[in-house]
Amino acid sequence: MKQQNEPRLTAGEKARSAALVARMCKRGIAGDQVHIADLTRRVDRIHEQAARRTEREQAAMTVELETARQAFAVAKTALRTADRTTRPAAKSALRTAEDALRRTERAARRIGL
Repeated sequence: MKQQNEPRLTAGEKARSAALVARMCKRGIAGDQVHIADLTRRVDRIHEQAARRTEREQAAMTVELETARQAFAVAKTALRTADRTTRPAAKSALRTAEDALRRTERAARRIGL
């Protein structure tokens, strides 16, 4: 089971990690005196890079989510203040902003926000 603090790995990162772990196992079969610290460092480096990437993605998604929420609030205010002639356009803009907000919230949930 995946731990909460462990970042999501891309397919390439998973493949490299798996190959390195396989090499560690192969060395482990050779005996307990075999040095595997170099491989452990490489696996740790892959996980650190994935953690940094995850942080960057979450920061960018936070900005995108706030932008979508702000656009929805503006569209809702425009609808509330629209007169009879501009009301249909304001309703359409509100629906568009609401759809964009839903898509953004769904994407944010997928990456763990």
